[in-house]
Amino acid sequence: MRMKSKAEFRSLALPLTVVALALPHPAVALDPVRCLIEADDLIELSTPVAGIIAEVTVGRGDRVEAGQVVARMDSRAEEASLKLAEAQAADTTAIDAARVRLEFLETQADRAATLAARNAVSETIANEARQEAEIARQSLREAEFNKQLATIEAERARVQLDQKTLRSPVSGVVTERLLSPGEYQAGETQIVTVAKLDVLRVEAFAPLDYYQHLAPGQTALIRPEPPFDTPHEARITVIDNVFDASTATFGIRLNLPNEDLALPAGLRCTVEFPGG
Repeated sequence: MRMKSKAEFRSLALPLTVVALALPHPAVALDPVRCLIEADDLIELSTPVAGIIAEVTVGRGDRVEAGQVVARMDSRAEEASLKLAEAQAADTTAIDAARVRLEFLETQADRAATLAARNAVSETIANEARQEAEIARQSLREAEFNKQLATIEAERARVQLDQKTLRSPVSGVVTERLLSPGEYQAGETQIVTVAKLDVLRVEAFAPLDYYQHLAPGQTALIRPEPPFDTPHEARITVIDNVFDASTATFGIRLNLPNEDLALPAGLRCTVEFPGG
């Protein structure tokens, strides 16, 4: 029997090596790491226009829903402008008058054309009648165009009025109230701050040897500090690819659902990873 050469043995071993490299990392026990529960976002609310604050409907600690009014500015001038613009947009007097005049002049032009064909009137009179009718037609178009402009102006007035009302874009909790009724808002001045809490952000740092065992989409168990120490499931959303060389750690971010706003932000916690 012929003995196999070393090259033949290498060729037989190569596929086994490839298969071995393709195997996933074995599950290992990962110790819990410390974490911090933070608000998903802090939103500083202000209006895009300047004016006097008429009403602030919320205070520090109040819960708000997305779309809820949190403040209003003095809007009497904008309300009057909107009424005027809506009245002008609804007015059809100019269009009605232009249409009646056009119908009359078109009838006159048709009659003049008939009489001119019979040589009862001169061609000049018939041409003048047609020109008058055409001018009336252009006047009607102008009146219709002006009504369109009035409709657009009414919409602009409506938007300007709406800008005097400040609404929360998210569901959350008011953390600051910086202005009160009667104070002037310069157009960029912050009125209230809302913390978005329906989803919480969990930040943690893990040792480098955890890196190959974690991936976005995995779930983990979050245990907040007492008295909120009931465990909650969260999902990994971010794993940093830039490590901290001084501590030999890398950052992890998890999303923690909190639809009922039962958990406050700012809690210390621990993360328990699968298999830990």
